[in-house]
Amino acid sequence: MQKEAKQMLPDQKEIAVDRVARRPARGRQIASIIGLSLVALLFFGGTVVLNLPAATMARMTGMPPQVRTVSGSLWSGRALLDGGLVLTWQGTWSNLWRGQIGADLNLTGEGTLLKANAFASPWQLGLGDVSGRAGADLLALVPDASPCDGQAVVDIKRVTWSRNRVTSQGQVHISESNCQAPGRTALKTPPLDLVLTSEGADAVATLTANDIAKSQMGQMRLGPDGWVKLRVEPAAAQLMPGLPDSGPTLLEFQLN
Repeated sequence: MQKEAKQMLPDQKEIAVDRVARRPARGRQIASIIGLSLVALLFFGGTVVLNLPAATMARMTGMPPQVRTVSGSLWSGRALLDGGLVLTWQGTWSNLWRGQIGADLNLTGEGTLLKANAFASPWQLGLGDVSGRAGADLLALVPDASPCDGQAVVDIKRVTWSRNRVTSQGQVHISESNCQAPGRTALKTPPLDLVLTSEGADAVATLTANDIAKSQMGQMRLGPDGWVKLRVEPAAAQLMPGLPDSGPTLLEFQLN
């Protein structure tokens, strides 16, 4: 009997070792099941959110006064804006693989035809491949802006805003314009070029007259903290009644 007991001890050790070896495998299986469940839950939750009616989200979050009506869902919908402008959006799957929510945007109106790709993540907001033309109907959306009859050709590669940096790259060509604010003298502006670049953590927009003199009209810097630094050159001040034109005018304000 003792010999038989001694012969059983090695088998028992092998069983114990086998059980210990199986524990990591079972742990990996459980972790995989939990991981797949979380992915499925996030996908389901994201699908529910993206398919919420756009009008419901508008009531929950509030919309700018320039937006009249919205329809469709967060994934695919349209909004009617002041001046007859129509904004449509369609979600894109390619952004989801990069950990972003993205959509193709189209803005159309009597004098405006723009397209772009918008994207957002917990770390960054941005627009890419903004191209087309912008007319007076788009300018009319800006509060207190003077009505102008010019048109802009837009070619913006990318604009991003994150906690630590704002970037921009592209250009906008603006035709000669006549601007007429109610009760004020008509203002005629020369053709203008707006060039978007980045310096350090700031996005920089430089406005230059597209004429023989190539006069610099002004520059704007936007930082990640939302502060805007605006420099208006004398050449631009001469076109704006009330601004001193003896030297550059510097303005600073923070976006809400």
